[in-house]
Amino acid sequence: MERDLGVSRITATRYLDELTRIGLMRKLKLGRESYYMNTALLSLLGNVQAV
Repeated sequence: MERDLGVSRITATRYLDELTRIGLMRKLKLGRESYYMNTALLSLLGNVQAV
């Protein structure tokens, strides 16, 4: 993510934490790692029916 966006890890974490704070993402902490989930996207994918 750092390379793709051209921002430091700390900056990316701040962006993701802000998206989490306003409800667009969900943060899941496993050990020392944090994983961010796009809840709207997960909801859309969960509602997709097989073609």
